[in-house]
Amino acid sequence: MKPKLICAPSIHLALLIVLVLVLINEGSIGQVPIGARPLGMGESFVAIADDANAISWNPAGLVQLRQQAINGMYTDLYGIGLVHSYLSYILPLTDQHVIGIDWSSLGFEDEELNLRDNRMNLSYGIRLVRQLSLGANFRYVSIDTILDGESLGPATGLGIDLGIYLEPISSLSFGIFGKDLTNTKVKFETTKREDIVAYRQFRLGASYQLTDSSIIACDLDDYLHLGAEQWFGSLLALRGGIIGSLISLDSPNSEETFREPISFSLGGSLKYGSLQFDYAYLNSPTLSNTHRFSMAFGFDYNPTLIDISSIQLRDVLTSFYLQYETPNPLSGELILSSKHDKDMAISVSVFVPGYMDNSTVVLENKTLLGNTSGQAAEKVRIPLALVLNQNVQELKGDLETEVEITVSYQYFGRTREIKRVEPITLRRMGKVAYRERLDPMVAFIDPDDTMIRSFAQAVSSTPVKIDSTHLDGLHQGNDSLLRAMQIFEALNAHGIRYEPHSETPFQSIYAKEYIVDVTTKYTQNLLDAADLWYIDSDGPFKEAKYPRDFLRTSGIGDCDDGTVLLTSLLEAVGIRTKLVDVGNSVFVMFDSRLTEKDIETLKISSGLFIKDNDRLWVPVEVTHYGKSFMDAWQAGINKFSSAALQDTLKLVDVHTAWDTYQRMHPSTKPTPIEPPPAEEIAMRVHQNLIELEELGEN
Repeated sequence: MKPKLICAPSIHLALLIVLVLVLINEGSIGQVPIGARPLGMGESFVAIADDANAISWNPAGLVQLRQQAINGMYTDLYGIGLVHSYLSYILPLTDQHVIGIDWSSLGFEDEELNLRDNRMNLSYGIRLVRQLSLGANFRYVSIDTILDGESLGPATGLGIDLGIYLEPISSLSFGIFGKDLTNTKVKFETTKREDIVAYRQFRLGASYQLTDSSIIACDLDDYLHLGAEQWFGSLLALRGGIIGSLISLDSPNSEETFREPISFSLGGSLKYGSLQFDYAYLNSPTLSNTHRFSMAFGFDYNPTLIDISSIQLRDVLTSFYLQYETPNPLSGELILSSKHDKDMAISVSVFVPGYMDNSTVVLENKTLLGNTSGQAAEKVRIPLALVLNQNVQELKGDLETEVEITVSYQYFGRTREIKRVEPITLRRMGKVAYRERLDPMVAFIDPDDTMIRSFAQAVSSTPVKIDSTHLDGLHQGNDSLLRAMQIFEALNAHGIRYEPHSETPFQSIYAKEYIVDVTTKYTQNLLDAADLWYIDSDGPFKEAKYPRDFLRTSGIGDCDDGTVLLTSLLEAVGIRTKLVDVGNSVFVMFDSRLTEKDIETLKISSGLFIKDNDRLWVPVEVTHYGKSFMDAWQAGINKFSSAALQDTLKLVDVHTAWDTYQRMHPSTKPTPIEPPPAEEIAMRVHQNLIELEELGEN
């Protein structure tokens, strides 16, 4: 039994020595993969290289780091006591220049054998242009093996790596890494013999950012590496990868060749603040499975040189989301001041995750004057903007989310950032409220909607019999009046009716002007270009009906809903319109295309028309849905005249307002709307013509 007890450790020691010597002679020991995060992704990291592991995978990626970072790793390779340790430190000098240093140690130690392989890299990365960066590692190698207390000969050497990182677009990147380009050699102190400890290797990589929280990557050397990473919030990440050999090996016992089996890896991260713990599990096809652990810590000396005294945000009415692309205090406002005694160039950007494709830069390289007086610094007011994407059209209800506001500035050649995350509410499309003027209402008027245009053309092409000789002139190219009658009576026959909203009638969502200090130059400049100024983001809000929805449901609506529907239909057949704002209500008037001579010939009373810009307009009071067109016409004249006398009248030219407020509606599938029977429309119009003729005779 005693010989067996002695023999077992001797065999174990012999096998370990053979393994280590083979690794050294094949140049593999110096190329042990680094970092639990890359290893968890199947070693596909050359085109990512965005953390402190970049030194070992592609130093050109170092320029992606915006703060100092420390990274450490520890593992027992293959469970045989061969310990691999790693430590790195990254220091960004400027936005274009980053340096780093790392130390890698591979060692084994027991009573008989002591192995030490230490490697140190001095790394440098430079950004040539925004899309392209280069990097290099300069390596010092020191190895020593001690057997039974006697050194087999210490050895030292030098090596070099080069890397390229290319990011042609924001979500796609490529990398090239040449490692140990000089076939890293060491020279033994005793024998002066030189041995290669790491052979030259080239590696290509590509990665694609699927979303802000997920990425896929592929690396190619003698193996194909595929990996993926998914973050869940900012706390947890999961990873996976596979590795497949691309080269065939000769079988030692036959003339056949074979390939290594495919291996896989899994991993994850836990992050708390600036501290991140990484883990990777590697399934080796030939050796024992390995667990890798690493820890990274990011930090920076970042003196706060800007004081953000206030961030004011209002609800976003996505019914008008395109208007928020222009900086405006109704989008939000940032108030800040300088705490530095020198002028600084600052930039401000805004981002709403999921509802903006990219950050909106609202201020770029603007000089912020230094505070040299020692007194309280002057506050600078910066209106915000939001370039929202079409995801807001899919909102089924109001959404409480967050907006990220970033203030960046230059300090000692580097871009420093102050980030604030604030709550914000996105009101779903259809929610509206107005102040001072009704210009924004035109965003709901969409004559190009296929459902609206189809209905308008169908009902306005119904043949109408005109018994009166003098009214027959309505057919002679001046048919706006006749077509408007047809459309209005078609809506009556379709079941459209007026009823004020029970909880938020129109009067409750149309407030007076904002209370602002118009004496300041700041406010005056904003008022001159404020697309949002007539949108009330403070509420209360009502659910406005989009024309296609109102028409499809054949239901009831408030005066603004009825006005939007009728105006859309009139514009769809080429009839020019204006909104008539009388303060507590709104309706529409349209260009009759008639001249004073025409109405004299037609024997229509001039008192039924409104003369505006040398055109004769017909007002239609939409609260009179369910009654005749002539009744709505006369009610419109009376209300228009009353508002003019009381000085509460405001007109909104729809075409002019469209230049500012772009029409839009939620994405819905168009469905055909069956118009009322042509006979019923013709009968209703005929009755209106009789009434019009009687008015003319009177």
